[in-house]
Amino acid sequence: MNLSNSEYVLMTNKDSYFVEYLLEYLVVSDSISEAMIFTDYFTAVRFQDMLLKKCEIQFNISTFIK
Repeated sequence: MNLSNSEYVLMTNKDSYFVEYLLEYLVVSDSISEAMIFTDYFTAVRFQDMLLKKCEIQFNISTFIK
């Protein structure tokens, strides 16, 4: 798996995308155009873990294709 040139988004099982988490406030959107794009897979994993712990929501890491 080549992770160096890929971009990623976090998506719920209800097809909502992670936009931001600031001051304990989670923002998700149904639009992928609003999603936070991660250029590093391992950063996406860290956010995924943090959101599971803080918000108790499971996000999947999906490859973002422009």
